[in-house]
Amino acid sequence: MGIGTFYHQFPDKSDLMRFLMDEEHQYRVRAFDALSADNLAEEITRVLAGSDPPLLRAMWEACGIDERLRDFGRGLRVETHERLAAAVARARQARNIRRPALDASTAAWATLRMGAAATDPAGTDDIPKVIEVLAFGGIDDLERVRA
Repeated sequence: MGIGTFYHQFPDKSDLMRFLMDEEHQYRVRAFDALSADNLAEEITRVLAGSDPPLLRAMWEACGIDERLRDFGRGLRVETHERLAAAVARARQARNIRRPALDASTAAWATLRMGAAATDPAGTDDIPKVIEVLAFGGIDDLERVRA
């Protein structure tokens, strides 16, 4: 691709970053739509780490600087949350979880907040365990989880 074509497609860095953010968002949406109950926590951890972790960090930094990107990112995050909440609900139904401690929407928000930790290879060991508790922990499990 010629440099002129590139700049015609992406007149400024913000346009390029918006395109990359949308691509990452589509990656997450497809992955969340395909999640199964069997390996939910591990797959969510992998998806939260991003398709390209350094690029994901660059996107977060860009959103901290550019208000338009931040607003665009918020819109993508709403859909990401909805898709993850639906995946958690499907997995709960498949596992026959009758009394979850958290509703699927709250579990999805809490899980998405762990996204930064998932990009750090040193901090990912416990993330699948936490996601398992968020997604599948029941009312009867609360005392055991607190200890």
